[in-house]
Amino acid sequence: MPVVKYRSVIIENEEHSRARLRRLLSAFEPGLEIIGEAADGPSAVEVVRRSNPDLLFLDIDLPGFNGFQVLEALENQPAVIFTTAFNEHALRAFDAFAIDYLLKPIEADAVARALGKLRALGFNHAQLSSALEQLLETSGTRYLSRVSCRVGDRTVLVKIGEVLFFQSDNKYTSVHVASGEYLIDTPLVELEQRLNPREFVRIHRSTLVNVAWIAEIRRSYDGRLRVLLRDAKNTELVASRSYADNLRNL
Repeated sequence: MPVVKYRSVIIENEEHSRARLRRLLSAFEPGLEIIGEAADGPSAVEVVRRSNPDLLFLDIDLPGFNGFQVLEALENQPAVIFTTAFNEHALRAFDAFAIDYLLKPIEADAVARALGKLRALGFNHAQLSSALEQLLETSGTRYLSRVSCRVGDRTVLVKIGEVLFFQSDNKYTSVHVASGEYLIDTPLVELEQRLNPREFVRIHRSTLVNVAWIAEIRRSYDGRLRVLLRDAKNTELVASRSYADNLRNL
């Protein structure tokens, strides 16, 4: 029986990292074939579109644009195993439907574990594509399930259901929960794309509200809609006229 290979592309910022990963992956032949490499975001998109691989070993921190932006630029996403030196990207990596997440310096047993997960989804390209689609439909990872918030030298994981609303202010976005708020650097427009539209509604260019926390929608004397939340403070948010239809359609 012929051996079916994962046609793979390595996308790594640094040459020594590419060489190390190439060496580690050579131990898994003949089940894996390296068909391309890239060192920056734009080149990565070009290589993937041209070669149509089954699997990407994808660095997150790339020149040009990062690994997540590479995936956003692709019409068809292969299976992905992320690589990075910074573990704060881990949650977002899994939200991007990654098979696994390898922290540098990458070790052989970590590669073996990641390929084992991939193998469990189906070995050939057709099986893999079908399995990934089924996984996305049933696992709930199509949308964000939590937000990673840095607080000093700590990382606080906030479940999406606990978020009252997101509000943007210049370059930062505040994450409001019942007990207080956190700051993240994810733009509101990016958050909106990654949140379930049935659960979060845009009421202002700077505000996304968790529908589950809405207690009332009132019309004020000036004709604007006001959203009252069911938190202990009875938080009140003003909806802009341009987004009022989003509330009327709830």
